[in-house]
Amino acid sequence: MTVSPVVTPPGTADALHGVNPQAAVAAIKERSARWRDGNREPDGRKLGLVIEGGAMRAVCSAGGAVALAHLGFSDLFDEVYATSAGAMNASYFLSNQPELGISVYFDNCTTRLFLNPLRVWKVIDVDYLFDQVVSREKPLDVDKILSSRTKLFVAVIDRRTGAGTVIDTKATRTPLLSVLKAATALPVLYNRAVDIDGRPFLDGGLAIPFPIEHALANGCTDVLTLLTRPAGFSFDAPGWASRRIFDVVCARGNAGLNQAFSLCHVHSQTARDLALGRVPTPPGVNIATICTDEPETIQRTTSNRALLHSAAVSYGRKTLRVFGADAEDWNIPLLTDAGLKK
Repeated sequence: MTVSPVVTPPGTADALHGVNPQAAVAAIKERSARWRDGNREPDGRKLGLVIEGGAMRAVCSAGGAVALAHLGFSDLFDEVYATSAGAMNASYFLSNQPELGISVYFDNCTTRLFLNPLRVWKVIDVDYLFDQVVSREKPLDVDKILSSRTKLFVAVIDRRTGAGTVIDTKATRTPLLSVLKAATALPVLYNRAVDIDGRPFLDGGLAIPFPIEHALANGCTDVLTLLTRPAGFSFDAPGWASRRIFDVVCARGNAGLNQAFSLCHVHSQTARDLALGRVPTPPGVNIATICTDEPETIQRTTSNRALLHSAAVSYGRKTLRVFGADAEDWNIPLLTDAGLKK
Protein backbone atom coordinates (compact mmCIF):
# COMPACT_ATOMS: atom_id res chain seq x y z
CA MET A 1 0.00 0.00 0.00
CA THR A 2 1.23 3.51 -0.82
CA VAL A 3 0.44 5.78 2.09
CA SER A 4 -0.42 9.39 1.29
CA PRO A 5 1.72 12.20 2.75
CA VAL A 6 1.08 12.45 6.46
CA VAL A 7 -0.40 15.73 7.63
CA THR A 8 -1.15 16.37 11.27
CA PRO A 9 -4.74 17.63 11.67
CA PRO A 10 -5.09 20.81 13.72
CA GLY A 11 -5.34 20.19 17.45
CA THR A 12 -3.93 16.65 17.41
CA ALA A 13 -0.25 17.28 18.12
CA ASP A 14 -0.68 16.81 21.86
CA ALA A 15 -3.27 14.03 21.54
CA LEU A 16 -1.12 11.45 19.77
CA HIS A 17 1.84 9.48 21.07
CA GLY A 18 3.73 6.45 19.82
CA VAL A 19 5.98 5.57 16.90
CA ASN A 20 5.23 7.36 13.62
CA PRO A 21 1.68 7.87 14.94
CA GLN A 22 0.47 9.87 11.98
CA ALA A 23 1.56 7.06 9.65
CA ALA A 24 -0.62 4.63 11.61
CA VAL A 25 -3.55 7.04 11.42
CA ALA A 26 -2.97 7.49 7.69
CA ALA A 27 -2.98 3.72 7.10
CA ILE A 28 -6.31 3.39 8.93
CA LYS A 29 -7.86 6.33 7.06
CA GLU A 30 -6.64 5.08 3.69
CA ARG A 31 -8.11 1.62 4.18
CA SER A 32 -11.39 3.19 5.26
CA ALA A 33 -11.47 5.41 2.17
CA ARG A 34 -10.71 2.48 -0.16
CA TRP A 35 -13.39 0.33 1.46
CA ARG A 36 -15.96 3.11 1.10
CA ASP A 37 -15.12 3.17 -2.61
CA GLY A 38 -15.72 -0.57 -2.82
CA ASN A 39 -12.04 -1.56 -3.06
CA ARG A 40 -11.25 -4.30 -0.55
CA GLU A 41 -8.10 -5.59 -2.19
CA PRO A 42 -5.28 -6.44 0.29
CA ASP A 43 -3.26 -3.35 1.18
CA GLY A 44 -0.18 -5.05 2.65
CA ARG A 45 -0.87 -3.70 6.14
CA LYS A 46 -2.19 -5.44 9.24
CA LEU A 47 -4.24 -3.03 11.33
CA GLY A 48 -4.51 -3.61 15.06
CA LEU A 49 -6.60 -1.94 17.75
CA VAL A 50 -5.49 -2.24 21.40
CA ILE A 51 -7.87 -1.20 24.20
CA GLU A 52 -6.92 -0.72 27.85
CA GLY A 53 -9.41 -1.41 30.63
CA GLY A 54 -9.13 -0.40 34.28
CA ALA A 55 -12.65 -0.98 35.66
CA MET A 56 -14.59 2.31 35.48
CA ARG A 57 -11.61 4.12 33.90
CA ALA A 58 -12.42 2.10 30.79
CA VAL A 59 -15.37 4.41 30.12
CA CYS A 60 -12.75 6.60 28.45
CA SER A 61 -11.60 3.96 25.96
CA ALA A 62 -15.29 3.10 25.49
CA GLY A 63 -15.81 6.70 24.39
CA GLY A 64 -12.97 6.23 21.92
CA ALA A 65 -14.62 3.05 20.62
CA VAL A 66 -17.91 4.90 20.11
CA ALA A 67 -16.04 7.53 18.10
CA LEU A 68 -14.30 4.89 15.96
CA ALA A 69 -17.65 3.26 15.21
CA HIS A 70 -19.04 6.70 14.31
CA LEU A 71 -16.25 6.91 11.72
CA GLY A 72 -17.32 3.55 10.29
CA PHE A 73 -14.34 1.56 11.57
CA SER A 74 -16.17 -1.31 13.30
CA ASP A 75 -14.98 -3.93 10.79
CA LEU A 76 -11.83 -2.15 9.61
CA PHE A 77 -9.21 -3.64 11.93
CA ASP A 78 -7.70 -7.06 11.31
CA GLU A 79 -7.21 -7.78 15.00
CA VAL A 80 -8.44 -6.23 18.24
CA TYR A 81 -6.67 -6.79 21.58
CA ALA A 82 -8.14 -5.84 24.95
CA THR A 83 -7.69 -6.19 28.69
CA SER A 84 -10.26 -6.16 31.50
CA ALA A 85 -13.20 -3.81 30.82
CA GLY A 86 -11.51 -2.98 27.54
CA ALA A 87 -12.68 -6.41 26.37
CA MET A 88 -16.27 -5.26 26.88
CA ASN A 89 -15.56 -2.11 24.89
CA ALA A 90 -13.96 -4.14 22.11
CA SER A 91 -16.91 -6.52 21.95
CA TYR A 92 -19.62 -3.88 21.68
CA PHE A 93 -17.43 -2.08 19.11
CA LEU A 94 -17.06 -5.18 16.92
CA SER A 95 -20.77 -5.95 17.18
CA ASN A 96 -21.44 -2.34 16.06
CA GLN A 97 -23.36 -1.67 19.30
CA PRO A 98 -20.97 0.87 20.86
CA GLU A 99 -23.62 3.23 22.24
CA LEU A 100 -25.44 0.35 23.87
CA GLY A 101 -22.14 -0.87 25.30
CA ILE A 102 -21.11 2.44 26.81
CA SER A 103 -24.58 2.87 28.32
CA VAL A 104 -23.73 -0.10 30.54
CA TYR A 105 -21.24 2.17 32.34
CA PHE A 106 -23.77 4.99 32.74
CA ASP A 107 -26.88 2.96 33.60
CA ASN A 108 -25.71 -0.26 35.23
CA CYS A 109 -22.19 0.19 36.57
CA THR A 110 -23.23 3.23 38.60
CA THR A 111 -25.68 1.21 40.70
CA ARG A 112 -25.16 -0.66 43.95
CA LEU A 113 -26.10 -3.84 42.11
CA PHE A 114 -22.73 -3.63 40.36
CA LEU A 115 -20.47 -1.52 42.56
CA ASN A 116 -20.91 -1.67 46.33
CA PRO A 117 -17.91 -0.95 48.61
CA LEU A 118 -19.86 -2.34 51.56
CA ARG A 119 -20.18 -5.72 49.83
CA VAL A 120 -16.61 -6.63 50.74
CA TRP A 121 -16.85 -10.19 49.44
CA LYS A 122 -17.75 -8.90 45.95
CA VAL A 123 -17.23 -5.14 45.65
CA ILE A 124 -17.71 -5.35 41.87
CA ASP A 125 -20.40 -7.86 40.87
CA VAL A 126 -19.27 -9.28 37.53
CA ASP A 127 -22.00 -11.95 37.81
CA TYR A 128 -24.70 -9.26 37.68
CA LEU A 129 -22.93 -7.55 34.78
CA PHE A 130 -22.82 -10.61 32.55
CA ASP A 131 -25.70 -12.79 33.72
CA GLN A 132 -28.23 -9.98 33.68
CA VAL A 133 -27.01 -6.91 31.80
CA VAL A 134 -24.84 -8.16 28.93
CA SER A 135 -26.94 -11.28 28.40
CA ARG A 136 -30.44 -9.83 28.80
CA GLU A 137 -30.93 -6.12 29.40
CA LYS A 138 -28.40 -4.89 26.84
CA PRO A 139 -27.63 -8.06 24.90
CA LEU A 140 -24.31 -8.22 23.11
CA ASP A 141 -24.60 -9.54 19.53
CA VAL A 142 -22.27 -12.50 20.04
CA ASP A 143 -22.96 -14.02 16.63
CA LYS A 144 -21.89 -10.83 14.88
CA ILE A 145 -18.58 -10.80 16.71
CA LEU A 146 -17.83 -14.45 16.00
CA SER A 147 -18.70 -14.02 12.31
CA SER A 148 -16.68 -10.82 11.96
CA ARG A 149 -13.55 -10.77 9.78
CA THR A 150 -11.77 -9.25 12.78
CA LYS A 151 -10.11 -11.48 15.38
CA LEU A 152 -10.66 -10.55 19.03
CA PHE A 153 -7.99 -11.38 21.61
CA VAL A 154 -8.52 -10.78 25.34
CA ALA A 155 -5.97 -10.86 28.16
CA VAL A 156 -6.36 -13.15 31.17
CA ILE A 157 -4.26 -14.60 33.99
CA ASP A 158 -4.14 -18.31 34.76
CA ARG A 159 -5.38 -18.56 38.36
CA ARG A 160 -3.16 -21.57 39.04
CA THR A 161 0.15 -20.17 37.78
CA GLY A 162 -0.20 -16.39 37.67
CA ALA A 163 0.90 -16.39 34.02
CA GLY A 164 -0.68 -13.89 31.66
CA THR A 165 -1.93 -14.94 28.23
CA VAL A 166 -4.27 -13.77 25.49
CA ILE A 167 -7.25 -15.83 24.37
CA ASP A 168 -8.29 -15.94 20.73
CA THR A 169 -12.05 -15.75 21.22
CA LYS A 170 -12.72 -17.58 17.96
CA ALA A 171 -10.37 -20.46 18.78
CA THR A 172 -11.69 -21.43 22.21
CA ARG A 173 -14.53 -23.87 22.88
CA THR A 174 -15.79 -21.65 25.70
CA PRO A 175 -18.74 -19.32 24.95
CA LEU A 176 -17.71 -15.74 24.26
CA LEU A 177 -19.57 -14.28 27.23
CA SER A 178 -17.72 -16.63 29.58
CA VAL A 179 -14.39 -15.57 28.08
CA LEU A 180 -15.32 -11.92 28.52
CA LYS A 181 -16.41 -12.61 32.09
CA ALA A 182 -13.02 -14.18 32.83
CA ALA A 183 -11.28 -11.17 31.28
CA THR A 184 -13.13 -8.85 33.68
CA ALA A 185 -12.91 -11.03 36.81
CA LEU A 186 -10.91 -8.50 38.83
CA PRO A 187 -8.68 -9.85 41.59
CA VAL A 188 -9.72 -8.59 45.06
CA LEU A 189 -12.75 -6.59 43.85
CA TYR A 190 -14.49 -9.65 42.36
CA ASN A 191 -11.99 -12.29 43.41
CA ARG A 192 -13.40 -15.31 41.58
CA ALA A 193 -12.00 -17.27 38.65
CA VAL A 194 -13.91 -18.19 35.49
CA ASP A 195 -13.15 -21.35 33.53
CA ILE A 196 -11.98 -21.23 29.93
CA ASP A 197 -11.53 -24.66 28.37
CA GLY A 198 -11.33 -26.23 31.82
CA ARG A 199 -8.76 -23.83 33.30
CA PRO A 200 -9.51 -21.05 35.83
CA PHE A 201 -8.72 -17.50 34.70
CA LEU A 202 -8.82 -13.97 36.11
CA ASP A 203 -8.69 -10.46 34.67
CA GLY A 204 -5.30 -10.18 32.94
CA GLY A 205 -4.48 -6.61 33.92
CA LEU A 206 -1.79 -7.44 36.48
CA ALA A 207 0.35 -9.24 33.89
CA ILE A 208 -0.89 -7.68 30.63
CA PRO A 209 -2.12 -4.11 31.25
CA PHE A 210 -2.94 -3.91 27.54
CA PRO A 211 -1.78 -6.44 24.91
CA ILE A 212 0.30 -4.23 22.63
CA GLU A 213 3.26 -6.63 22.76
CA HIS A 214 0.98 -9.42 21.54
CA ALA A 215 -0.35 -7.27 18.70
CA LEU A 216 3.19 -6.61 17.47
CA ALA A 217 4.24 -10.23 17.97
CA ASN A 218 1.30 -11.29 15.77
CA GLY A 219 2.52 -9.04 12.98
CA CYS A 220 0.36 -5.94 13.27
CA THR A 221 2.01 -3.16 11.27
CA ASP A 222 -0.20 -0.23 12.26
CA VAL A 223 -1.62 -0.16 15.79
CA LEU A 224 -4.08 2.25 17.33
CA THR A 225 -3.94 2.11 21.13
CA LEU A 226 -6.65 3.53 23.40
CA LEU A 227 -5.21 4.04 26.88
CA THR A 228 -7.12 4.96 30.02
CA ARG A 229 -4.20 6.64 31.77
CA PRO A 230 -2.36 9.88 30.98
CA ALA A 231 0.90 9.73 29.04
CA GLY A 232 2.86 10.64 32.17
CA PHE A 233 1.38 7.90 34.36
CA SER A 234 3.75 5.58 36.19
CA PHE A 235 2.80 2.67 38.41
CA ASP A 236 4.59 2.49 41.78
CA ALA A 237 5.83 -0.89 42.98
CA PRO A 238 3.38 -2.45 45.46
CA GLY A 239 4.47 -2.02 49.06
CA TRP A 240 4.75 -4.75 51.67
CA ALA A 241 1.30 -4.04 53.12
CA SER A 242 -0.50 -4.18 49.76
CA ARG A 243 1.37 -7.36 48.80
CA ARG A 244 0.32 -8.93 52.10
CA ILE A 245 -3.33 -7.92 51.63
CA PHE A 246 -3.31 -9.29 48.09
CA ASP A 247 -1.92 -12.60 49.32
CA VAL A 248 -4.50 -12.93 52.08
CA VAL A 249 -7.51 -11.81 50.03
CA CYS A 250 -6.70 -13.15 46.57
CA ALA A 251 -3.55 -15.23 46.09
CA ARG A 252 -3.82 -17.24 49.33
CA GLY A 253 -0.28 -18.50 49.11
CA ASN A 254 -0.20 -18.89 45.31
CA ALA A 255 3.37 -17.91 44.42
CA GLY A 256 2.57 -17.23 40.77
CA LEU A 257 -0.27 -14.85 41.53
CA ASN A 258 1.79 -13.09 44.19
CA GLN A 259 4.61 -12.62 41.70
CA ALA A 260 2.21 -11.21 39.08
CA PHE A 261 1.02 -8.65 41.64
CA SER A 262 4.55 -7.82 42.80
CA LEU A 263 5.66 -7.16 39.20
CA CYS A 264 2.54 -5.37 37.96
CA HIS A 265 4.39 -2.03 37.88
CA VAL A 266 7.08 -3.57 35.65
CA HIS A 267 4.49 -4.98 33.22
CA SER A 268 2.72 -1.62 33.14
CA GLN A 269 5.90 0.33 32.43
CA THR A 270 7.01 -2.09 29.70
CA ALA A 271 3.69 -1.82 27.86
CA ARG A 272 3.50 1.98 28.24
CA ASP A 273 7.05 2.49 27.04
CA LEU A 274 6.18 0.53 23.92
CA ALA A 275 2.86 2.30 23.30
CA LEU A 276 4.34 5.75 23.87
CA GLY A 277 7.37 5.19 21.64
CA ARG A 278 9.99 5.19 24.39
CA VAL A 279 11.62 1.95 23.28
CA PRO A 280 12.55 0.57 19.84
CA THR A 281 9.90 -1.25 17.81
CA PRO A 282 10.23 -3.64 14.87
CA PRO A 283 11.04 -1.94 11.52
CA GLY A 284 8.00 -0.79 9.58
CA VAL A 285 5.71 -0.72 12.63
CA ASN A 286 3.65 2.39 13.36
CA ILE A 287 1.89 2.97 16.70
CA ALA A 288 -0.65 5.72 17.38
CA THR A 289 -1.61 6.03 21.05
CA ILE A 290 -4.37 8.15 22.55
CA CYS A 291 -4.22 8.80 26.31
CA THR A 292 -6.47 10.44 28.86
CA ASP A 293 -5.72 13.94 30.05
CA GLU A 294 -4.01 15.15 33.19
CA PRO A 295 -5.32 15.20 35.82
CA GLU A 296 -7.20 11.91 35.82
CA THR A 297 -10.88 12.44 36.54
CA ILE A 298 -12.01 8.79 36.53
CA GLN A 299 -10.83 6.15 38.99
CA ARG A 300 -11.47 2.39 39.11
CA THR A 301 -14.60 2.80 41.24
CA THR A 302 -15.97 6.16 40.05
CA SER A 303 -19.77 5.98 39.97
CA ASN A 304 -20.78 9.58 39.19
CA ARG A 305 -22.80 9.25 35.99
CA ALA A 306 -22.24 12.84 34.81
CA LEU A 307 -18.51 12.57 35.39
CA LEU A 308 -18.31 9.28 33.51
CA HIS A 309 -20.27 10.69 30.58
CA SER A 310 -18.14 13.83 30.41
CA ALA A 311 -14.90 11.82 30.39
CA ALA A 312 -16.19 9.49 27.68
CA VAL A 313 -17.31 12.36 25.45
CA SER A 314 -14.00 14.17 25.92
CA TYR A 315 -12.02 11.06 24.94
CA GLY A 316 -14.32 10.39 21.99
CA ARG A 317 -13.90 13.93 20.68
CA LYS A 318 -10.14 13.61 21.01
CA THR A 319 -10.29 10.40 18.98
CA LEU A 320 -12.35 12.09 16.25
CA ARG A 321 -9.87 14.99 16.04
CA VAL A 322 -7.02 12.52 15.60
CA PHE A 323 -8.74 11.31 12.43
CA GLY A 324 -9.50 14.83 11.22
CA ALA A 325 -13.23 14.55 11.88
CA ASP A 326 -15.49 17.29 13.21
CA ALA A 327 -15.76 16.79 16.96
CA GLU A 328 -17.24 20.05 18.23
CA ASP A 329 -20.90 18.99 18.27
CA TRP A 330 -20.37 15.23 18.61
CA ASN A 331 -21.86 13.64 21.69
CA ILE A 332 -22.72 10.28 23.22
CA PRO A 333 -26.44 9.88 23.94
CA LEU A 334 -27.52 8.93 27.42
CA LEU A 335 -29.87 5.97 27.20
CA THR A 336 -32.51 4.65 29.53
CA ASP A 337 -32.37 1.00 30.47
CA ALA A 338 -34.85 0.42 27.64
CA GLY A 339 -32.33 1.79 25.19
CA LEU A 340 -34.29 4.97 24.34
CA LYS A 341 -32.78 8.42 24.11
CA LYS A 342 -33.62 10.78 26.93
